[in-house]
Amino acid sequence: MADTTITVTGLREVQKKLYSYSQQLGDRVVLGALRQGANLVKKAAQEKAPIKTGKLKRGIRVTRSKIHRGKSSRDMIGVYLSVRKGKGGPYYAKFQEDGWKAGKRLIPGKKFIDRAFIEKREEAAELIIKAASASADLLARKIGL
Repeated sequence: MADTTITVTGLREVQKKLYSYSQQLGDRVVLGALRQGANLVKKAAQEKAPIKTGKLKRGIRVTRSKIHRGKSSRDMIGVYLSVRKGKGGPYYAKFQEDGWKAGKRLIPGKKFIDRAFIEKREEAAELIIKAASASADLLARKIGL
């Protein structure tokens, strides 16, 4: 699956207010907003996923990025779409997304996750900004900032 990234900018004021109280609360608010945007893309990817048994559609998940958990990058939080691996997960998700080679023939991938991301990225970015701002305002009212 192609690595595609959205960088949301313009949240510096919200981020400063959130992190001035607590790093952990700020991370929770930002992570929640990112998950809302990613869930929008996830639903679109599930609609576009090829269905034979439904396993691929059910296996699409929003997962927190392990790279951005504060160890190697302190100022970044991330989420991504993945397909469940291991027992119960569809092993063929990568082939459906990217394609495969059968002898000399190249079978093209369906690119359902990439197409879903491209279609919903603007809407997801707006949702992330709205959710982060709303959560920051709610948190500020609760703690009296």
